[in-house]
Amino acid sequence: MSNPKPPPSPAPRSETVRQTLLEELRRGAATAWELSTRLGLRERDVTPHLEHLARSLRARGERLSVAPAHCLRCGYAFDDRRSLAKPSRCPECRGERIEAPRFRVDDDGG
Repeated sequence: MSNPKPPPSPAPRSETVRQTLLEELRRGAATAWELSTRLGLRERDVTPHLEHLARSLRARGERLSVAPAHCLRCGYAFDDRRSLAKPSRCPECRGERIEAPRFRVDDDGG
């Protein structure tokens, strides 16, 4: 038997994950999935970074804007949702075709 190959190590970064995430969000709005592919992270790992980034931005006079998720079947918008993760099912029609929330960085004044 041959020894199993060790998992590949991540590419070296000159910036932290959150710094890179912030730069991507300043370029324009993106979903967690789009951010995960750009940063080389799992989609589920992007959400905690977004939550932390939202707190950090407030201290700098900026904010993380969230265009809410919505159901593609009935149009229900998840306006009051606090979680940044994509919902799995619509509470109105029980549909599972949900358009993910989009994130961007804005100045706090606008």
